[in-house]
Order: sequence, then structure tokens, then C-alpha cells
Amino acid sequence: MTSEIVEFDAGRMTRGQRRIALTAIGGYYVDGYDLLVLSGALLGIVPELSPNPGVLGLVGASAFVGMALGSLLTGPLTDRFGRRPVFFASMAVFVLASLGFLFVDDVWQLIALRFCVGFAIGADMPASAALIAEFIPSRRRGTFTGLGGVAWMLGALTAIAVTLLVFTASGVEHWRWVMATGAVAAVLLLFLRRRTPESPYWLRAHGRHEEALAAWRYATSGEAGPAEPAAPAPATEPAATGGGQPAPLRLLFRRPLAIMMVMLCVYWGCNNLYGSAILLYQPSLIKRIVTPSTFTSLLFTASTTALAVILGLIVCLWVIESIGRRFIAITGTAVAAVCTFLIWAGFGTSWLVLVAFAVTIAVINGGTSLAFYSWAPELFPASVRGRAVGIVNMVGKTGSVVGTLALPSMFEALGAVSFLIISALAVLNAVVTFRLAPETRGLTLRQLEEGKYS
Repeated sequence: MTSEIVEFDAGRMTRGQRRIALTAIGGYYVDGYDLLVLSGALLGIVPELSPNPGVLGLVGASAFVGMALGSLLTGPLTDRFGRRPVFFASMAVFVLASLGFLFVDDVWQLIALRFCVGFAIGADMPASAALIAEFIPSRRRGTFTGLGGVAWMLGALTAIAVTLLVFTASGVEHWRWVMATGAVAAVLLLFLRRRTPESPYWLRAHGRHEEALAAWRYATSGEAGPAEPAAPAPATEPAATGGGQPAPLRLLFRRPLAIMMVMLCVYWGCNNLYGSAILLYQPSLIKRIVTPSTFTSLLFTASTTALAVILGLIVCLWVIESIGRRFIAITGTAVAAVCTFLIWAGFGTSWLVLVAFAVTIAVINGGTSLAFYSWAPELFPASVRGRAVGIVNMVGKTGSVVGTLALPSMFEALGAVSFLIISALAVLNAVVTFRLAPETRGLTLRQLEEGKYS
């Protein structure tokens, strides 16, 4: 057995690594599609099912409750049984739940199915994030983890296009078919994921060194081949305990991992608290604030999402690996704070509200979210990565639950002041991120496990 430690995230990108990353990124596409397909479908759901503001909040929040529980409950499974089983099963559950929308008769059935869809998406997050980080070379890791956010926005754009197509052709009363279309992308993703190997980092953390090297060789050459002996796991990556048990969770509550957990929980929790609510209710809010027609509000939503895609591509292809995650997170959050303040200050001025909305959506989806997608799997060792990402994503989706539950009622009661409150939360988020967030660009996973970030 060689004494040299195998650096799995060294070297150049290969076709196999790119394919594995894209099948993981596809989970983010499905997530974005799911949220925006509901955003458009609400234009048909509200007049038919007539939910009051509280129940409407439950319709929006139920998927986020599912995401929070899905991430929390399946994060440990990705550490104990591997990334691949959860990676595949999550999409299977999503397909079945999406098809169930065709048979919805009342708002409570809709809420239950939204929970199931959310659970599947939440379950997919820890496994997908870990696989992207653990298969991609360190110098391209930020680009590909960030591309998950771009895929999310492309999914959102596709959902808006499908919604407009169906509603224009047959009317908003066909919202059930719109909701069920999410199964199409998920079925394709299931097919593409069948060839994804287990993570070499997970295998090595569990003492399966030969399998780890075989999985890496498959990813980098496309050939399984006989396994070669790999080196023992480095001392900084805690090995699994006997019987296939993952490393103890208490590792996450020791410095420096505890600080990273606090920073990411605050950052992702606040980002989702206001970001998800603004995005989900954007068509409805714009319709009330600026009073355009129904389809005009959808077209505006498509325009803001397209702007976010452009910004996200710029961030992923140039900024995230040249300037870094920390700059994106702090700058994007500060811009969101300024823009939501302007929405409050210029509430009676339509053009100012529209511009501020567009920039807010763009910097959250095309900037601040991408920093999280890079940070979440980078900052934790392979032996606890699934649980760490699961816990942080659970906190983030809990923020989404609170935001989507509160915004309809808060907007009814406070009107424009709602956006002043959102601005204050964004300022708080920017301050915490400035004080605690590290920079991780260009570092290998082993360097990050040794706490060498700046």
C-alpha cells in the first residue's frame, strides 16, 4: 500500500467528472422548476380553491417544511450509507409526488403533495452538494457548485415558460397539469443518474480505500477497471467508526467547524427568509403593487429570472474563482438590503419598484445563493459533510417556511413596511457574514479540512 495520500480533487477536469457534476446539478434545476411552477400556478389556484392568506401561506410554505425535514433526516443517511442511494431515491419520490398534482381536489391535498415534493428536494441537496464537491478538481469546484444556482434559475425560467404556454393555450384552470410537468425533468434525471459512482471521499472516509480509487478512476477515465490500493485517509479526515457508522456529530460543534455552522446557518437562513418569499409571491406582489395584467406579471418574473441567470453565469465563470465566495456573499447581500429599502421608500413609484425588484431577485439568485452552494460542501470533512449540509439547509428552508408563511399576512397588515423589515434582515446578514465568513477559493478539500482557509 502506497504511503502517498491520494488527492482526489487534484488534476484537470474530465468528461466523466463533468457528467457526474451535471447530474447532481440537475437536482437544483428541478428545485427551481418546482418553486416557480407554483408561483405561476397560484394564479389559477387562488381563484379556484379560494385559500385565505393563512392557508395561502401554507401552500407556499409546505414544500419548504418538506425541504427542511428532507435535508435534516437524509443528511445522516448520506454519511452512513453513501451519497448515491439518496441521490437516486430522492428523484424517484419527486416523480411520484409531482404526478399526484393531477388528482388534487382541495387545498389540503395540494399542501400535502407540496410537502412530499419538498421532502424529495431537501433529501437531494446534501447528496448532490457532496458529490459535486467531491468529484470536481479544486480549481473548478466553485464554478460547478455555483452552477447549481444557475441551474436552479434555468429551471425557474423553464417553469415560467411552460406556465405561460399552458395558460395561454388552455387557461389558468389547467394549473394541475402545469404542476405535474415537474415530473418530466425528474424522470430524465433518474435515467442520467444511474451511472453515477459512489463518492471516493465517502468511500475513503469509511475505510474502503480500493473502492475509492476505483470510483475515482471511473470518474476520470470512464472505465471501472480493477481497483488499485489507495493511501490511508489523512488524519484530518475522521474515519468512520466500526460497523459503517459515520463520524460522530459532535465534530460539528468544535472549532472551527462550529463557527462555520453558525455563519452558514445565519447566512442561508436569512437569505431564504426573504429571498424565497419575494421570489414565490413575486407575480402576485407585482400585480398588486403595479397592477399589470396577469401574464404581464409572469413576464416580469421571467425577465428578473433571466437577469439572474446572466449574473449567475458571470459569477460562476469568472468572479467566484477569481475574486471569491466572500466578496459575492457580502456584496450581494448589501445590494439586496439597499434595493428592498428602495422598494419601501419608492412604493408609489412603479418604475423604481420594478427596477428594485429585478435587482433584488438577480443578486439573491445570481449571487448570494451561489456563494452558499460553494461554501456548504467545502467547509466540512467528508465524514460529516452530509449531516452538515443537511442541518444548514434545514435552517435555510426553515427560513423559507417562516418567510412564505409570514409575507402574505405581513403585506396585508403592513404594506410597504414589509420591505423595510426585509432590508433590516439583509443588513444583519451582511454584518454576520463580514465578521465570520472565510475565503475558500483555490483550496483543496484536504486544505479546507485542515482549517487553512483565510
